[in-house]
Parts: sequence; C-alpha cells; structure tokens
Amino acid sequence: MSQSRSAKTKALERAMTVRGGVARRKDLVAAGFTAWDLAQAQTMEVVSKVASGYYALSDASPVDVWLAQHQARRTCLSKVADLGLWLLKKPEQIHVAAAHGNKIPGFVVHRAKGGQTLMDILRQCVCCGSELEALVVLESAVVDKQCTIADLRDEFVRRRDTAGRAIVAMIDPQSMSITETCGRYHLKGAGYNVQGQAYIRSAGHLDLLVDGVLGIETDGEKYHNDPRQWKEDLRKDTMYVLEGVWRLRIPAAVVMYQPELMLSWVKQALAMIASK
Repeated sequence: MSQSRSAKTKALERAMTVRGGVARRKDLVAAGFTAWDLAQAQTMEVVSKVASGYYALSDASPVDVWLAQHQARRTCLSKVADLGLWLLKKPEQIHVAAAHGNKIPGFVVHRAKGGQTLMDILRQCVCCGSELEALVVLESAVVDKQCTIADLRDEFVRRRDTAGRAIVAMIDPQSMSITETCGRYHLKGAGYNVQGQAYIRSAGHLDLLVDGVLGIETDGEKYHNDPRQWKEDLRKDTMYVLEGVWRLRIPAAVVMYQPELMLSWVKQALAMIASK
C-alpha cells in the first residue's frame, strides 16, 4: 500500500511540474487524482494548498503562487515553455488566464473560464505574438505530436482567424528545431525557395536548402558542442564538398535574432555560386 501511495504521489508531483509547479484542484482531479491523493501529498509535504482551489509544489515559483492567490495562472506565451514547446523570446510581461478578467498590474490578463486547453493557449499565442513567434509555437506543437495540422485547421475556422490560418499554412512538420523554423521563415520572406531537411547523398540532411543550390546548417551551441556531433559535422562538411554542395554554417543566435545578417550572407553566397 505504501508503495502505491508513493507512486501516486510521484505521479502527482510530475503532473504539477508539467503545469509549472502550481495547479488548480479541478485540473488535478480531471487528470485522475483524488482528494485523498492530494491529502496524502500534503501530509508528505510534497504539495501545499496556497489558495482556494490551488496547490503548489514546495519549489514552485513565488510569482506563480502569488498568481494562484489572485485566481490567475500562466497562459499564452508565458505557458508554452511548461508545455515543452518552442519559444522565440519571453514576453516582456507575464500572460495570465483569470476567470474574473480584472487587470493585474504588471501582467497581461486573458479572461478565461475553466481549464486552458492546448488549443486555447495556441489561439492566444496567435493573438498576442508576432507571426514568427506564433509560428514557432504552433509548429513545435505539431513536431512534438501534441496536435496535428488537421487539428489546427479545424481550430482556426472562424471569420476572424485569417492570421491563424496563414500561420498554419506555413508549418513544416519535418522541422527539427526552432532555429530551422526561424531560418525558413526569414528566407521565404525574402523571396527564396527553401527546402527543409534536404537530403544530400553521403552527407545526410541539411537543415535548409536555398534555391536548390545553397545549403545552410543552423548551429546551436548546446547541440554542436557535443564531441560526437562535432566529429559528425566534420564528416558532413567533407561530404558536402565532395558532392559539390555549397554550404553556410550559421550560428543559431544569428538565424533567430539577426536575420538581416543571415540574409546578407545568403545573398553573397548565391551571387558567388551564380558567378561560377
């Protein structure tokens, strides 16, 4: 029995971690936890009741506890990281959902009754974020298999959903990273033909292939600093040369936050290719 209780408490802890460390009782009950499970977790000091209908882990953010005490919780662009989705940049103010809809100084308040579904949050991101910010969130939801493109098409059917439908049309379910998504967005916006995850014989897949002649690898420091990946990068660089493929290796930070510099390099490279 004690092992069962321990397993359920651990499951509750995981469920609350996914929700950012603070969760509504209604959402936890809907997830399969009982009043007895919550009482046991409180007895074991895993969680505490911080407001009417709200529970928090011991290491929960003080901001999230404060929001719970004001019957609000993170949503929109301030929630996507908790869901494991891509986020281009943190919003300047925390976005929260609250049934009362009243202003909370220093926060962006979304009037929302009941629990926030994934589609509710994605819709809010389209409303509040730039086109690119919303694209990386929606595309990551598809890549992570939290929803499908068909699900998104069914969601954005209202007359006022023109922006949402345009973003859904841009999604590439084969995208491997936020950097690749940003690069594709900026390159297509500049008028280039762009293919994601283009296969090159002997070398493997390129992040992006521009106009069919220029490959781009969007290097993130965390991934490419791995010794094994560094060795693989060297092998691929050799194969690109042997296969006659021009290729630029561009830092992720440039692709995401200095797109004009990336576009300048691409323009120069394509001019050199054309002159050969």
